Amino acid sequence: MSDNLTESITGLNSAVKQYVQARIDLVKLLFLKKTSKYMSILFGMLIIILLSTLVLAFAGVIFTFWYGQTYNNYLEGALIVLGSLIFLLVVFLIFRKRLLTSFFLSNFSEILFEDDEIDSE
Repeated sequence: MSDNLTESITGLNSAVKQYVQARIDLVKLLFLKKTSKYMSILFGMLIIILLSTLVLAFAGVIFTFWYGQTYNNYLEGALIVLGSLIFLLVVFLIFRKRLLTSFFLSNFSEILFEDDEIDSE
């Protein structure tokens, strides 16, 4: 009986070790999944910001040249573009908390609180 009990305890010990290792591996995989989703969203936002900046810069240069050729005053065209960019900056600064907070909360809370296999037991 003692040998049978010892074998059962040894089997239980190894089963618990395997279970704990499997749970640790599951947590690691879920962390990797969520981290990769975060990074893809952040990288995508960075690309969008860079491309938007380039589009605004080229649009400003094109408008300045068009205005300068049409009205023979490049300085006024440049000042109009500068004023427009300053206006956009002020509008963004006023509404940045509302815009950024809602964007980050909706995207990151969806990733953070999605149903995972770890809490199913």
